[in-house]
Amino acid sequence: MLKKINNIFLESGIYESTFVYIYSDFRVFFENVKFSEKKIKKFLNLFLKKNITCITPAFSYTKKGIFDVKKTKSRVGFLSNYILKNEKFVRSNHPIFSYIAIGKKKKILKNLGKSAFGKNSLHDKLLNENCFFLNFNRPLKDGNTLMHHIEQKNKVNYRYEKIFQTKVYENNKFLGKNFKAFVRKNMKNNYSIGTFNKVLKKIKNKKYFFKKNIGKMEICIYSYDSFYKDLDNIHKNNTKIFIKGKF
Repeated sequence: MLKKINNIFLESGIYESTFVYIYSDFRVFFENVKFSEKKIKKFLNLFLKKNITCITPAFSYTKKGIFDVKKTKSRVGFLSNYILKNEKFVRSNHPIFSYIAIGKKKKILKNLGKSAFGKNSLHDKLLNENCFFLNFNRPLKDGNTLMHHIEQKNKVNYRYEKIFQTKVYENNKFLGKNFKAFVRKNMKNNYSIGTFNKVLKKIKNKKYFFKKNIGKMEICIYSYDSFYKDLDNIHKNNTKIFIKGKF
């Protein structure tokens, strides 16, 4: 299985990247190979041995109380919690939307701003840094938080930046509070519920998407910069492209 995956990565050009931002679902992977954490290590080593830094969401959604950078578990999947347990990592400080990185340039997550999606956020920093997205058996239709960065950058009127009082620690060291996230103004109004389906219809046939299947498992690889610029341009022409409402 890993040999087939490696061949796809070789063909895609992803090994020419500096950063790989990974969205993943390993359930189908482990339907085909016996579960072993060593398999995950070998998967990550496909990038690490080429000095490529791997980044993946480690969102914990800790909206109150205490968030510990080293100890608070991720609520968004197997890979981030595997890294927390087994790897030498850097994790960003945001109590709701943190990221975790391993590899040569993992310190990109150090000193991010307090805004999850605004100025000096990860999405702001990755532009023009030779990054690729890797959707490893995670469909594009499930979305991408880059859209919230685009919404904040373009100052949509249906979201605002909310401050959270969650106290952030690294082990016993207090790092701060008052982290911010760009959230919906009216949670009761369905028109502002996010969707990626509308923009996906416009971009799904773009040539920068490299897609391959291994049985039931889909691998999709695409340039961060190309994807960012497309979303930004489409949103500037239709500021409701990321929400279900038509007005």
